[in-house]
Amino acid sequence: MVNHLEIIIEIIIHSTEDTKKIFEPLLESFDIKEEEFAKERLEGHFGNPILLMSVKLGKNRAEEFIKKIVSKISKSQMDEFLQNITMYFEDSSLFMRISKGELVRKSISLQQNDALKIKISTPVYKKNELIRTYLELLGK
Repeated sequence: MVNHLEIIIEIIIHSTEDTKKIFEPLLESFDIKEEEFAKERLEGHFGNPILLMSVKLGKNRAEEFIKKIVSKISKSQMDEFLQNITMYFEDSSLFMRISKGELVRKSISLQQNDALKIKISTPVYKKNELIRTYLELLGK
């Protein structure tokens, strides 16, 4: 894999959601504990409490996370994601979003709304190497 790799996972949890239902499958699927997440309390549009939770995974754990997530996403969703990979770049980082609802049901599915935001970062110094670098990282 690459020399330097980092993943940041962000989850927005609304006051009506049960955090255990989100973090149990995260632990089972990716070996990430709730205690590892930093918590930031925010306020929604209507004054409702929102919890923003985030965790940073370094190189070894990030590599393991990528292997696991790629293996759990359906081939058709992964193929579609990779075909449109340029839509998911911001600077030299790649963004994926997985469904919170599907995670609670112990399934991994790419989704844009109400999702866990996954930011994958690795140094890419030449713009023309960006796609190739991430395709290799995702095992393609």
